[in-house]
Amino acid sequence: MSTKNHVARHCAAFALLCFSALVFAQDAAPAPDTPAKPLRPATLNDLYGDETLVDTCISPSGRYVGAIVRRAKDDVLVVFDLTTGERKVIQRVGFDEAGKALILYMVSVQWKTDDKLLLRLRVRPEDALNFYTISSARIGKLGDRLFAVERSNGKAVALLGDNRNAALEGAFNLGEVRSLLLKDPQHILMELDGFNGRSLFKVNIETGRGEQVERPSESVVGWWLDLDGLPVVRMTVTSRTVRLYRKDEENKWREFYRMRLRDAREGVEYEAVGPSDQPDKYFVRAQPPGRDRLGIYLYDLKKEEFGEPLIEHPVYDIHSARISRDGTRVLHYCYLAHVRVCEFTDPKIGAHMRGLRKYFQETANLYVHDSSDDGTNFVLYVEGPHDPPAYFYYQTEKRDIQQLGTERKSLEEVARPRASVLKYKSRDGKDLFGYLTLPANAPEDATKLPLIVHPHGGPESRDHLTYDRWVQFFAARGYAVFQPNFRGSAGFGRAFAESGYGEWGGKMQDDISDGVKALMEKGTIDASRVCIIGISYGGYAALAGASLTPELYKCAVSVAGISDLDDMITWSRRTYGSDSPIYDYVRKSMGDPDKDTARIRATSPAQQVSRIKAPILLVHGTDDYVVPIAQSRIMKKALDKAGMKTELIELEKEGHWSWEIHNETRVLSAIDEFLWKHLGPGHGAVTPPPIRTAAK
Repeated sequence: MSTKNHVARHCAAFALLCFSALVFAQDAAPAPDTPAKPLRPATLNDLYGDETLVDTCISPSGRYVGAIVRRAKDDVLVVFDLTTGERKVIQRVGFDEAGKALILYMVSVQWKTDDKLLLRLRVRPEDALNFYTISSARIGKLGDRLFAVERSNGKAVALLGDNRNAALEGAFNLGEVRSLLLKDPQHILMELDGFNGRSLFKVNIETGRGEQVERPSESVVGWWLDLDGLPVVRMTVTSRTVRLYRKDEENKWREFYRMRLRDAREGVEYEAVGPSDQPDKYFVRAQPPGRDRLGIYLYDLKKEEFGEPLIEHPVYDIHSARISRDGTRVLHYCYLAHVRVCEFTDPKIGAHMRGLRKYFQETANLYVHDSSDDGTNFVLYVEGPHDPPAYFYYQTEKRDIQQLGTERKSLEEVARPRASVLKYKSRDGKDLFGYLTLPANAPEDATKLPLIVHPHGGPESRDHLTYDRWVQFFAARGYAVFQPNFRGSAGFGRAFAESGYGEWGGKMQDDISDGVKALMEKGTIDASRVCIIGISYGGYAALAGASLTPELYKCAVSVAGISDLDDMITWSRRTYGSDSPIYDYVRKSMGDPDKDTARIRATSPAQQVSRIKAPILLVHGTDDYVVPIAQSRIMKKALDKAGMKTELIELEKEGHWSWEIHNETRVLSAIDEFLWKHLGPGHGAVTPPPIRTAAK
């Protein structure tokens, strides 16, 4: 059953009108006796099409909900009065209103007060930007702008629009709200990053005028703010050194902490979470010496002491936390188990959130996107393997959840795959797990399914149950997808992450292979139809799978993957310096070129092409500065020389990731064709992918 039907059923149980039908529906609701459309497999257009519900927010009192709705030619800002039921469009922007070859659109919205919203707009070029040909007038229009909008009449005031200050020179992003200044209804704090560096401005939302709070500095990378929105810590990076400053009795910045970037990985890992009501103390997420996992601490700025952890999970790293507005306590903290789990310190709210996780069958990630000041009304952002990203409104007093809308409306009409946790043991007895996603048209007890092994990047990253568009596309094409969390993955403590050091092509690869073999033993997959596809470290794992365990895989796809460890280690030393933290990590993770020469060569796919039997597809961005494209070119050259003609898709002007949508869909289309040719059609798939011209 779709999320939409779940919500309709739940709304009926409480005899309430379904919110999404009243607020955001663009067409009339179908008659009750209209038969439901049969669900269809998701397409790339469904997965990567324009958002229809861009952002939502709830007012401080909980009475109003604001939302940005995207239509065919414009964006509209809608406000819904939960008390009267009134729905009102208060702002509209047409995509073509910024001028020729420019696109204007809404990005985000939040409430300052019940009467004022903060609306962020963005102007971007229609095509790739060429600074040599674009006019200065058009350049001046690019970037983000923030407006204070009256709820009652839609009147908008441009914030910092009329200011004349050197800090604004080159500041294309004038949309960053650093603090809502909750004790001051007339002002907000904005952060700018211009030609002269970062700065802070206190801005009047009635006039749009701003007062500079912190002068711009090229070395400043951020601030920690107190309960009143005043900066209490300033962070800078100069000469490969991180420095932290705090205000002294004379209100001047005084350095209290420094650390060389080369020592960053060996130093204490911590980041600001929120201000405390105690002087010179700040809530941080940290992993002090002697602790295996990230936890929440109340850090003493003067003494530079963490003390004992306020919150620490016995298994998982703490992923994030939220502090109360008065700085007295942690409201909730979150960690990644199989889904994102947030534990609330208020037992009543905690009970509500546990109930919501059960409502979504413990397979969706629930984010508190916004909440009323009293914490009784929430806007939730929900996504998971079976739940396309959507916004929901939840009232604790009525115990009622209502869907505001799906992020992409077309996803309401597609069939949804099922995902489950696969627990298995490695060959050396370690307990491991991964995630298995089955096509929507496959029965729960399906057997002999074609499989895609999809190891994550990093390698100090991890997979969890989430709405991953690559996984969704593969499943829609009829393939089962396995995502293993091998040793070396992040999120389970430092010891587990470091157990992957020196194990590229070794135990980390064995963990992936052992998961595949566990699925073979269960009969879920067809052992003769397994392909491995990965990005970054996952791209290396794909090539290592094809070269080190050629009997397992029918094909392999490496996206921005490493093929020659020795060449990558040399590049890292040359690029970052032999005393850099990045090179130090690379040497520990991949191997020491002075001590581990034989192992490095034995686990480098480009050095082991003679063992490869399966066809390989390579993909890489030409402007990748994390893993240089030379790594894929080395692999292609080695394969071609061995008589295995291999396609390398080079994405012009693309980096390691965060590609333009047209390039990402181009890559998925190429992979689709590659799979159809070498792995065969997926379960129930009858339509072959369109034939494309191979990239040169």
